[in-house]
Amino acid sequence: MSEMSAKAVDYRGYTLIPVEHTPGWRVHIYPGPHLLHTQPDHVSASTKEEALATARAIVDRHLLGR
Repeated sequence: MSEMSAKAVDYRGYTLIPVEHTPGWRVHIYPGPHLLHTQPDHVSASTKEEALATARAIVDRHLLGR
């Protein structure tokens, strides 16, 4: 299994870390300065862009209290 880290992305106080994870991508979601936690704390998808979009949607829902 090949893993290669990509550049971290800051999004609304969270850090999203995309990692190439055969057969696609995984994005780990790290809490922001307010120590908020998300569930799930990572997402997987076939493309990096799709994984990041899903992670951003999870952060958005979490910040809206859903």
